Amino acid sequence: MIGPSKQLLSLDPHSQEAIVLQHGRNLSVRMPFDGVDAVVKCFPPPSLLSRIGARLLRTHSKPQRAFEAAAFLHSRVPDSTPEPLSWCVAPDGSGRFVSRYVDGMKSLTATLVERYNQYGPGPVIMDLLERVAAVCRKMHDAGFFHGDLGNQNIMISDDGRILVIDLNRCRLFPEGGVPLRLRARDLSRIALPSDFLRCFFEMYWQDSPPSGFLRAERRYRARFAFHSATRRLRHPFRPRRKSPEPEYPSPNNLWIWDPRSEQALVTLLSRDRRRYQSISRVTTPLLVLLKYWFRILSNLRTLRHCEFASGITAFASRVRISIAADPERFGQELALLDELHCPNVHLRFYAHETQSSIAFKLQAVQKLRERGFNVAISLVQCRDSILHPDTWAQHCTTILDAVHEQVEWVEYLHAVNRVKWGIWNYRELASLLDCLPDFQKRYPATAFLVPSVIDFEWDYFAGAVHKLPKCFAKSPLAGASAELYIDRRGAPEAFQGRYDAVGKLRLLRAILETTPAIEDRLIVTEFNWPLEHTGVWSPVGAPYTSPGPRLNDPSVSPADCAAYLIRYLLLGIASGMAHEMVFWSLAAHGFGLVDPGSEPSTAWKKRPGFFALACFFEILGDATFERAISSSGLQRLLLFRKSDGNRIAVAWQADLTEAPLCPNLPFTPTETLDLFGASIDSATPLSGNPIYFFESHPRHVPVSGH
Repeated sequence: MIGPSKQLLSLDPHSQEAIVLQHGRNLSVRMPFDGVDAVVKCFPPPSLLSRIGARLLRTHSKPQRAFEAAAFLHSRVPDSTPEPLSWCVAPDGSGRFVSRYVDGMKSLTATLVERYNQYGPGPVIMDLLERVAAVCRKMHDAGFFHGDLGNQNIMISDDGRILVIDLNRCRLFPEGGVPLRLRARDLSRIALPSDFLRCFFEMYWQDSPPSGFLRAERRYRARFAFHSATRRLRHPFRPRRKSPEPEYPSPNNLWIWDPRSEQALVTLLSRDRRRYQSISRVTTPLLVLLKYWFRILSNLRTLRHCEFASGITAFASRVRISIAADPERFGQELALLDELHCPNVHLRFYAHETQSSIAFKLQAVQKLRERGFNVAISLVQCRDSILHPDTWAQHCTTILDAVHEQVEWVEYLHAVNRVKWGIWNYRELASLLDCLPDFQKRYPATAFLVPSVIDFEWDYFAGAVHKLPKCFAKSPLAGASAELYIDRRGAPEAFQGRYDAVGKLRLLRAILETTPAIEDRLIVTEFNWPLEHTGVWSPVGAPYTSPGPRLNDPSVSPADCAAYLIRYLLLGIASGMAHEMVFWSLAAHGFGLVDPGSEPSTAWKKRPGFFALACFFEILGDATFERAISSSGLQRLLLFRKSDGNRIAVAWQADLTEAPLCPNLPFTPTETLDLFGASIDSATPLSGNPIYFFESHPRHVPVSGH
């Protein structure tokens, strides 16, 4: 540090060697100073009122305050602000502040806008916010209150350092750190989507923020919003200066991809999402349900009588496994599919993917078909698909032109009832559905599935199936898709309100039968269970795992996931309510049958679900479902017949709080296998893990790898 220097007054910020970094009242230029590559910030003469106030309050000039603040912060928190070099004040009150130039500094505003426009990715944004939060916390703990800690005053250098600038409004608290109220005031200037802001506060505190902090922060944020909104009223004659910073996308147009949990991220808290949602979210389903309610009730009664009817052949062939099919994984995925003996595969084509990724997936479909796999695909939208429908239409056309003759069905759109996937209302959904008649005419042999509603939101499902173009009444679509999770909380026999898994499927089928636009075929195109201890890689842990204990965590153990998986498949398909079911996905750290680890170099590890499903395919691959001996109550017992005529019973006990039961089998078993294919005593009491009972010895007894 050089300290005050009158030499600064001789510098010409308008000379040819000066590079303008920021225009405006406080001009900032890059130029040499005393042999150092420096940034010179020029302050104009203060107004008369400012000079009078400074004398009364005995405050220093802006250049001196900026220098003293930078010197304090630079000494207390090294590398948190550019090194201050000098300052000076002219007789007219104007002044200059000089700091060392740092290569490649870009504001947090510009960095975030760049990331938002590139769809994230989520981990990069979260890493950036963690580093910014850490610097802010160190700054406040050191006793430095910034006073204008907006995104434009937080800079990111080329070497990754987080630097704070524009320090002349600061207040110093050398002993004890910045008070809670002023911390809230500083952080209220940080501009982030509300759910990202929630994560940022937890990163800052490394715990849940104190309630007093949150109340003060909301108050200061509202006060600053009012201050900004009334700026034109307070300064009607001041010329409006355009900010050099890029503009953020509107909150409803923000779409961030998270490759760790393989989903789009929630960016807004529920209270903020509601501001951008339409009342049609309520009125459209309500009108449909009022119109068709009695038909739905009648359909429910009919379907209840048809449940668990006999004659479902090639039972295991109705199960499909999703794969990522990216270049780094595809070879290992093929080997696992062969080992699993799964004949049916599912891939997703994302609208935000690069052309090279899509081209590789198109080649993967061809390779899968050559190896004898039955392939189905999903066309997944992003927010840009609604904003630029021509781009979405071209995306779909490129894919369908290449693979429409090689796939069994195409799921059109994804999770249409979740705004994080880009669709905010029924009008936007209808705009994407309007493309579908053209696709059906162009690819008449392709089976299209809609409406792809995720979770048990049966009201939205009702509104969506009746939003289809009227032309489908004469030429109906091949079926409906639903991404039906078990409330993400466990067993398929567990009730969510009045409905267990079979009841949910039954209600969706009853609604589906009210429209002639879709054939009566329901395919569950996504389900899984978030696995415990997988953090941000889990669908319920992304994008940031809050420190401290997690309350009401819906994650399950890998062993429980294996049992729930087989039970859901048995109930969903044997009941006849689901025509097919697709598990998402083969390899994923947070929810897959195989754990590929959190690092690319990690060896892949098969989870219990992989071995349970391999056993399921081996035993029931060519079996025909005959009847349910017990499909409710404590004991569940389903009867199958193999192609050689021998019978197999599958039994489990749904409620583990009761005493274990022994199954009431219709035959004396000669062989009994557990969930993973290991031989066990036929008198073993039932548990939550399904058990296979054979009427005669199986020709190929699976060997448990679990």
